[in-house]
Amino acid sequence: MFRKYYLSFFALFMLVAPQLGAAQAADMRDHAQDSAQSLLAAFSSYTDLRLLSIQQSLKILASTTEAESLSWQKMESLLSGYQKSTNGLIVWFVQPDGTYFTIDEGKMGVKLSDRSYFSSLMSGSVIDGELVISKSTGKRSAIIAVPILEGGKVVGAIGASVFLEVLAEQVSAALALSADISFFALAPNGLTALHKKTNREFLDPRDLGSATLKKAANEMLSNSAGSTTYDFDSVTKKAVYRESPLTQWKFAIVFE
Repeated sequence: MFRKYYLSFFALFMLVAPQLGAAQAADMRDHAQDSAQSLLAAFSSYTDLRLLSIQQSLKILASTTEAESLSWQKMESLLSGYQKSTNGLIVWFVQPDGTYFTIDEGKMGVKLSDRSYFSSLMSGSVIDGELVISKSTGKRSAIIAVPILEGGKVVGAIGASVFLEVLAEQVSAALALSADISFFALAPNGLTALHKKTNREFLDPRDLGSATLKKAANEMLSNSAGSTTYDFDSVTKKAVYRESPLTQWKFAIVFE
C-alpha cells in the first residue's frame, strides 16, 4: 500500500515540479525587473536633482548685483564661494564675445564662442548637460549655464563645468551597486555621458565592435523608455532605460 501511494506521489511530483520551477524562475525574473526599475529611478532622479540644483544655484548667482555689474572683479568672490561649497565642478563667467573667466585661472586666453552651445546661451537659453572637454581643465565635463539678462537682453552668462568622473563616482556611492550591475547614460549624440567604469565616458557604444550593442544603443536613442538586450565582453546583458526630461540623456541600468 505504501509503495502504491509513494509511486502516485512521485508521478504527481514529476508532473508538477517543472511548472513550479518555471513559476519560480518567472518570479525571479519579475523581481530582477522590479529591482532594475527601482535602481533606474534612483539613478535618473539622483543625477537630475544634482544637475538641477546646480542650475538653480547659477540662476540665483546670475540675478545678483555682482553678476549684473558684468565686472569679474566684483563677482569673483561670490562665484568662488559657490565653487568651494560644491564638489566636482568649476564655475565661470562669459561675455557676449566669448571671452571668459574661471575661478581657478581668471581671464582665459581662449574663448567659448566656438562651443556648440554658445549661440543658444547668448540667445537666452539655459544649457543643461552639453558634453565638452573643458578648455580650462581638460576634463570630460557637462555644461550647465544660464544667461545674465539686462532689460530682456543677454549681456553675459554664468556657467559650471561639471566633472563627469566625479559625478559618476557620486552616483556609484549613492546606488551602491553589486559587481554584476552597472549603469550608464547616453547623450542625444550617442556619446556616453556617465558610466560606472569612468574610462568609458565620451565613448560611443556604437563604435565598440558589437552589432547587438550598436542596435541596442540606436534603440535607446530613438525611444524615451524601454528595455533591450545586447552582447558585450562575452556576456549577454539586459538594460532598462529612460530619458531625462532635464538633459535628454538616456539613463540605463544594466544587469547580466
